[in-house]
Amino acid sequence: GALVKAAWASASTYRNSDHRGGANGGHIRFDEIRNWAVNDPEELGEVLSKLDEIRGDISMADAIVLGGAAAIEKAARDGGFEIDVPVTTGRGDALREQFDAESWEPLEPFADGFRNYLKTKASVKTEDMLIDRAHLLGLSIPEMTVLVGGMRALGAVSKHAKHGNSIGVLTERPGVLSNDFFTNLLHMGTVWDVVDESGDEEFVGKCRLKGEEKWRATRTDLVFGSNSQLRAVAEVYAENGHEEKFVKDFVAAWTKVMDADRFDLTYAKYRN
Repeated sequence: GALVKAAWASASTYRNSDHRGGANGGHIRFDEIRNWAVNDPEELGEVLSKLDEIRGDISMADAIVLGGAAAIEKAARDGGFEIDVPVTTGRGDALREQFDAESWEPLEPFADGFRNYLKTKASVKTEDMLIDRAHLLGLSIPEMTVLVGGMRALGAVSKHAKHGNSIGVLTERPGVLSNDFFTNLLHMGTVWDVVDESGDEEFVGKCRLKGEEKWRATRTDLVFGSNSQLRAVAEVYAENGHEEKFVKDFVAAWTKVMDADRFDLTYAKYRN
C-alpha cells in the first residue's frame, strides 16, 4: 500500500487542463510537496529513502513508478492473478534549483477521492470533487471506478484523512488486488447509516440481520452504490467471474495515470 500511495502521490499531481504536474521530474522528493498532508509525509519519506537506496542507476522518478508497479504485481499475484504492470522508463529527476515551490502550491489537492482524503469540509460534495479530479487526470468513469476500488483493496488510503487509514477499505484481505470493495459495498446484507455528518460524512455498514458493524465508509465510497451510472459500472466489477477483468482494467487505468505526463511517448507514437 505504501509503495502504491507513493507512486500515486507522484503521478496524480498531473492536470490535463494545463499539462502541469506528473511523475516525470520526481518532484515528490522535495519537502514542499512531500509534506502535503494527503501524501502522509512520514510514510512517504520512508518509502522514498528506501527507493533511493536500491534504485541503482535509474532516476528516482522511475524508481517511484517501478515501486508502485512491483507492489501491484505482488498484490495481483496474492489474489491469484499473474499480470505484468507495464512501466516505460526514461523519466528524469528535476534539480533543486529547477524547482519553483510557489508555482506548485496550487497543485496540492484539497480532496483526493482515490485516497479517500478530504482536507476540510467544503460546499462542494466530495463525490463531485472525485469526478473533477478524475477529469483532470483524463480518466473515463469506468477507469475512475476501477482505480478507486483497487486502491481501496490495496489499503492505499490517506492516514491523514479525518477517518483514519481503514475507512473505505471494504475487504478482509487488505493488500490483495481484488474486487472486494465492490462486492462488499453492494452486498444486500449490509445496511448503511450515517454516524457523522460533519465534514466528509462517515457511514457505518451493519449486518442487516444481526446489526453488527462490518465496515466504515465515506460519501466518496457510497456514491458507487447510490449513483445509478456509477453503480452500473460497480456492478460489472462486482460480478462473479469478472475478477480477472477487474485486475486487467485496474492495471490499464493505473498505467494511464503513471504515463499521463509522458509527452515524449505520445510524440513518438504519432511520429511512427
